[in-house]
Amino acid sequence: QGQYSHLLDESVGCGDMVLLDPLTEDSLIENIRRRYNSGEIYTYIGAVVVSVNPYRPLGIYTPEYISEYRSRTMFELPPHIFAVTDEAYRSMRDMNLDQCIIISGESGAGKTEASKLVMQYVAAVSGKGKEVDRVKEQLLQSNPVLEAFGNAKTNRNDNSSRFGKYMD
Repeated sequence: QGQYSHLLDESVGCGDMVLLDPLTEDSLIENIRRRYNSGEIYTYIGAVVVSVNPYRPLGIYTPEYISEYRSRTMFELPPHIFAVTDEAYRSMRDMNLDQCIIISGESGAGKTEASKLVMQYVAAVSGKGKEVDRVKEQLLQSNPVLEAFGNAKTNRNDNSSRFGKYMD
C-alpha cells in the first residue's frame, strides 16, 4: 500500500467536497479549515484540486511522493497536486489528448510554486532520451522567463505575478 495507507484512515474532513452533506458555503469553508489545520493543504472538488498556501516548506513534494502518485487513480490517495498532474500527464501520454492545467489564486496564493510542482512532476515521470531531456530542460527553464513579465511587489510577496498560470 505504500506510505499513505495510514493517512487514508486518519484523513480529516472530506477529501472530495462533492461528497459534503450538506454542501453549503459554511460547510465548504469549515472543511477546508479543518483539513488545513491538520496539515492537509489539498482538497478536491471533483476533478479540481483546491490548495491553501501553508507559507512554509512541506515535505510532500519528494521523489518518494512522486513515485507514490505515479500512475495511480486520482482518488486512490489523499488529494495532492501530483494526483491532478499525473491524471493530465497520463491522458496526454496514453490517449494523446491535449491537456490544460489552470492555476489561479490571489497574490501570494502559491501559483508560481504550484506551476513549478507541476513541471517538477512531469519532468520526473516522463521518459528518458536526448530529445525528451532537452524538452524537459526547456520546460523547467521556462518559468523564470514567464515570471519576468507582469510582476510587482505586494505586501505578501516581493515578486508577485499579475497573471494566472495557464499550462497547456
